[in-house]
Amino acid sequence: MRFFGVGAALFLALWLGGCNPQGVALGESAPEISTKNLQGEAVKLENYRGKAVVLRFWAKGCASCVKEMPFLEELWREHEEELVILAINAQDSSREMEAFKEQYHLGYPLLKDDLDITTKRYGVVAIPTMFLIDKEGRLRDKIYGEQPWASTRGRILGIL
Repeated sequence: MRFFGVGAALFLALWLGGCNPQGVALGESAPEISTKNLQGEAVKLENYRGKAVVLRFWAKGCASCVKEMPFLEELWREHEEELVILAINAQDSSREMEAFKEQYHLGYPLLKDDLDITTKRYGVVAIPTMFLIDKEGRLRDKIYGEQPWASTRGRILGIL
């Protein structure tokens, strides 16, 4: 008798149970986020309607995540009037995130998902993961794992 690995069993259980392990589908309205900024204030996706939004799930211990931060900062500074980057972290403390933000001179918001609510709503199972949301609040693209920056940049510019 053969046994499936834990990942295969989990996928099969989700599939048979009708759950969507990838979260929201492309073209649908993006689910509201339930996060706080580093000052502890609630941050809502609806506050950014009219701008393109990148939801980026990350952690400071993720080498791919750290590598991409300066590129995202540069892109955000070039398109600050029409682009919002929200970097969501469910693993690190606010203190660690604040130190990281200062070390890398980041201007875009770093957000805490302490209860994993947003992470679960979007079906995030690994980091880095990005969701690209258009100006009308619809999910337009999903980017999983480390990708060549030129490709990621082009995909983000495609929602502006």
